[in-house]
Amino acid sequence: MHKTGFFPALLLCLLILTAAGCGDKASQANSEVREKAVEVVISPTALQGMEDRITLPGETEPDKDVCVSSESTGTVIWLGVSEGDRVERGALLARLDVASEGARFDKAKAERKLAAEQLRRRQELLAKGVLAKEEFDRMEAELAKSEASLKEMQVNFEYGVVRAPVSGIVNHRYVDRGEHLTAGGNVADIVDPSVIRIHVNVPEMDIPYIRKGQKATVTVDALPGAKWEGTVDFVSFKADKASKTFRVRVLVDNRDNRIRAGMLARVSLLRRQIRDAVVVPLFSIINQGGERILYVEENGTARSRTVRLGVIEGDRAQVLEGLEPGENLIVAGHTLVEDGMKVVVK
Repeated sequence: MHKTGFFPALLLCLLILTAAGCGDKASQANSEVREKAVEVVISPTALQGMEDRITLPGETEPDKDVCVSSESTGTVIWLGVSEGDRVERGALLARLDVASEGARFDKAKAERKLAAEQLRRRQELLAKGVLAKEEFDRMEAELAKSEASLKEMQVNFEYGVVRAPVSGIVNHRYVDRGEHLTAGGNVADIVDPSVIRIHVNVPEMDIPYIRKGQKATVTVDALPGAKWEGTVDFVSFKADKASKTFRVRVLVDNRDNRIRAGMLARVSLLRRQIRDAVVVPLFSIINQGGERILYVEENGTARSRTVRLGVIEGDRAQVLEGLEPGENLIVAGHTLVEDGMKVVVK
């Protein structure tokens, strides 16, 4: 009876001891896993300078874009330009047949000559006392009227010649030789691409930092890698009612004609310069549930920092709160660690 109960009891004790031994080994293994350090790369934080810029899109336009029209009615009898030609201010673009204007001009000259001769005779009669002063004054008024009519006819006659009001390139010609033009009809578009203007809409919170004469950096999507220096030429004094933005005009030197009108451009304007900023790489920032997290190394341990960001410039970000200069920022391996984990610096 005693022997029968002895063996089950002995077996039970052996199982308990075996389980206890296994538990100790498992606990030791887990402890070793927890204590295993993660290899990281650190970079000490330091104060650096940054530029607070705002970049806005806009469309390029020639600074001078003129549609030349005819001032009189007539048939185009001569054209002196084609599309793509460069013209100087005052250059002859077209000539119209204004024969009827010429006839009226000759008639006005004859009437003016007759009025002048009649006034000369009336003046002699007035001097002899045989003409009333009122009659002489009436003839003097007739002469003035004739002179005014002559000037008007002369202007109308000269309107048969269409000249370029600005220097530039003929971008489009509306008429051909032999076509009939009415007064106000379009003859040609002349653009001057040597100076390009770009209008951008600046938010009201940024407009206090923008002023006339300020330099701007301009890039064009169609010309990657190229940059131009522009100048702020105008800052609107009144905001757009719908968008609450202010129109700002930037001028760019384009004498090489690389920028064409209608291209999409981006204008970068400097708001302010920051001399002493705590700066970190953008890739070192982790977004956790809406919070911005950084990890630093302290005595072989990873410590998390919840930070508040400021200016972002390229691939760098300013830290306003949560990180001090001189701390060892983890810049590689930061996605593998948690607060309190052991780390080894490579």
